[in-house]
Amino acid sequence: MIFVDESIQHDLGYICVGFAYCQQAPDEAVNAALSRSGLMPTVDEYKSGARMAKAEGLHRLRDSINHIVLENCKIGVYIGSRSERPKLLKYVIETANKIVQHNALPRPQAVFVDEGIAGIAEPNENIVLTTNCDSKLIPGIQLADFVAYHCSYLLKCSLIGKQKKVVVESEPHPLGGQEVGLDWLVRTDLRRHFFVEHRNIDEIQGDDWSFKLAGYGAFFSDSLSPAVKAAAEETFDSMYFGCVW
Repeated sequence: MIFVDESIQHDLGYICVGFAYCQQAPDEAVNAALSRSGLMPTVDEYKSGARMAKAEGLHRLRDSINHIVLENCKIGVYIGSRSERPKLLKYVIETANKIVQHNALPRPQAVFVDEGIAGIAEPNENIVLTTNCDSKLIPGIQLADFVAYHCSYLLKCSLIGKQKKVVVESEPHPLGGQEVGLDWLVRTDLRRHFFVEHRNIDEIQGDDWSFKLAGYGAFFSDSLSPAVKAAAEETFDSMYFGCVW
């Protein structure tokens, strides 16, 4: 099943749509994370854009959602123009169909789309579409929210050339106690979880560990401005799977 949510950057003129594929329903894991954070499943939910300053429970929830994504999901992204918002569902369906086909996922594949993503749902033999999903009741949407928000952050950093610096506090960690770019940490966490080209790792020689995302786990609108298109391709064309420490 594929869960879908979007993150809109109005000022920068793009929409980042996140796709989270789970082989098994993630409801139990997400609801347990909410409960551990002092929230109530079906009433409360994880929202990436929520203010987390001095909110220890929300920090724990974010870390738990991150863990669920890394443990249970393959992910994809569609970068669209802000002008596509009124018919965004069309591009969501097209991208979900490509993800299913290009990555040989089981068909038909269930696709759950967050409420507020507008457009006309046209039939597609490769997917079974459910639109206007309440993310409190379809917890997998909360995973797609995480994917969309953090992929959007990576693109934003590439576009504006600025990023937040954070101190790595988790231990043990090769960079424990050091200050690094948050975008670098996000990319390092997510990089091996995108849908990518199939390569025989036994045939890889030397440091040739870059895997192609474009066409497998990353898709770009033809309507993007030149600056956004260039930044999107730079950010999501490929991911390096080798050692970064």
